[in-house]
Amino acid sequence: MEKSANTIGRKKFGKLSVRGRHKLLAQLAAQALASGETDAFFERYQELQSWADSDRYTPPSRLSPLEAIEETRLFHEELIGGTVSPDSQKKGPTWEPKFQVEIVLDQVRSPYNVGSALRLADNFGFAGVTHSTAGLRSNHPRLIKAARGCERWIPLRFEEDLETWLKNAGVPVIGVELDKTAIPITQWQAPLPCILLMGNESYGIASSLRQLCSQLVYIPMYGFKKSMNVNQALAVMGQTLCAQQG
Repeated sequence: MEKSANTIGRKKFGKLSVRGRHKLLAQLAAQALASGETDAFFERYQELQSWADSDRYTPPSRLSPLEAIEETRLFHEELIGGTVSPDSQKKGPTWEPKFQVEIVLDQVRSPYNVGSALRLADNFGFAGVTHSTAGLRSNHPRLIKAARGCERWIPLRFEEDLETWLKNAGVPVIGVELDKTAIPITQWQAPLPCILLMGNESYGIASSLRQLCSQLVYIPMYGFKKSMNVNQALAVMGQTLCAQQG
């Protein structure tokens, strides 16, 4: 007998796989859309989410209750890779960033790294990801695997002329780079809005783009290696920025 999102108990819900939980949460949203019982949905949704640590969707405040439920349904459907409702469209939920921070990747060619950047943008509530790698497919299997569904809602943009784009951005550009002019991250105070510019793993940020940075920041390292994977560095920068904002 198929489990019901409205009647399942705490113990059985906790024993479900992650995919099973998302399927049940998508089912709950689909049922609420059909019945129009919005208040009951939000109460039950919060109850189910309190029973297990699962990814959850917090809708933007500008959405109506029904729009918020629809976006919640889409969010969980994307995470199970299927649809619960026959009229479902292949799109992600509405994204409303918490911080106006754009991640910019300078010739980061690895689809896995770009996908990981999308997931970090979701984790930290950043505005989106911009890259300059021609031919990088947003539907590349490694990108999708790393993004874990975030490619459906986090904006991913390609800018061929990154130098001109950064010149016209109108916000501070913070370059993450080992450079004699860089300050340690412990002394950095993040401006908002801003751009976090991450460089290529071989040579870092291109020299022409370094000159456009309002500030260069480095992460102190104490081992033999004086380099860090781009997404490790991005995670450190993101956590520092979010901690500063309280």
